[in-house]
Amino acid sequence: MQAKYVNEGNLIDYTPDNAVVAGQVVVMGSLVAVATTGIAAGALGSLQTSGVFDLVHDAVSKVEGDAVYWNATGNPVVGTQGSGCATKTAEAGTYIGKVLADAESTDETVRVKLIDAASVTNNFYGPLNNIIADPGDGEAIPVTASGSVEIVTAGEETRTLAAPTFAGQMVQVGMKTDGGECVITVTGCEDGDTITFGDIGELVLLVSVAKEDAYVWRVIADPDDSVSKVE
Repeated sequence: MQAKYVNEGNLIDYTPDNAVVAGQVVVMGSLVAVATTGIAAGALGSLQTSGVFDLVHDAVSKVEGDAVYWNATGNPVVGTQGSGCATKTAEAGTYIGKVLADAESTDETVRVKLIDAASVTNNFYGPLNNIIADPGDGEAIPVTASGSVEIVTAGEETRTLAAPTFAGQMVQVGMKTDGGECVITVTGCEDGDTITFGDIGELVLLVSVAKEDAYVWRVIADPDDSVSKVE
């Protein structure tokens, strides 16, 4: 026998070094889960890895469908500053799921469906089926998972794309709505450090490869030759 059924995977065993209280968010690598009951230090308990939760969040409005991340040192609208909260800023946290209902910047919580990052990026259709929300002018495109970004501009705008976070990661960036040129500054790309979009339908596909002790982007699709080469 190569496998033995354990459970549906909604609950996972967890033995904390320090006591966990009911409703506490726990981050384990790239997995974010919630303790629905308290667990004493050193005691075996369980964490919920799926479901719908109302999470404390930062003072930034969120709309249905937004990707959110758990910032372990974030500042919630209500609660202890630095105690952790949901955020739309990918670089500040670990992917946790999608917003199910609009939340204003003054709301205490945001309703979120927990989604394991692996289940999003390794679905039947492939990693690029995961839609990464366009962060907007001057903001950073999240790099915690593979996916596609549809750029929408309302004038001349910029974005940033950080270095990849794991081998084989794929990010496809394309222009959906052309309200003005968009220049994306890319970190850790072997083929160029900026991507400039000026017309609807332009796209660039980047794939992460390991290079010594880091991961770097390589451009494998650039039909419009929109990546500026590094001299």
